[in-house]
Amino acid sequence: MLQEVYIIDDKAELINKMKEIFKEEKCYHFVSVKAKDMEIALENIPTLIIVEDDNNEMSAIEICEKIRKNEDNNITPVIVLSSNYDHDYRVKILDMFIQQYILKPIDEKYFYYTVKNIIDFVMINRRISPLTGLPGNVQIQTEIKK
Repeated sequence: MLQEVYIIDDKAELINKMKEIFKEEKCYHFVSVKAKDMEIALENIPTLIIVEDDNNEMSAIEICEKIRKNEDNNITPVIVLSSNYDHDYRVKILDMFIQQYILKPIDEKYFYYTVKNIIDFVMINRRISPLTGLPGNVQIQTEIKK
């Protein structure tokens, strides 16, 4: 099953890096999204959202707030890549239910496994309801939207 990953990056630099890192993986589809076009992009439900903090006209905090306020994506996992080492800034982003804050420059192998593990975890959780063992609500809603 194809896993759609949105990359919010106004300069579209990260998408090329992602395609290079995941060149052997045919099950991932990376979509470049500019911060100003986020509302349109969030009409879909991607498997994962990656926010490139340094290249956007909006701050990562603003972007993450929009993602978390979006009804369809309020539980979509998010990774923020940033060169901002400020402790309070990082904690504020993680406090918004953001799964990972990765400092740049990125370690490609670490980043690869972080993305892969988050997507694997999401796919397991979307397939099965822990209560019934049947397909869960998130999977049903995602399929209806598709």
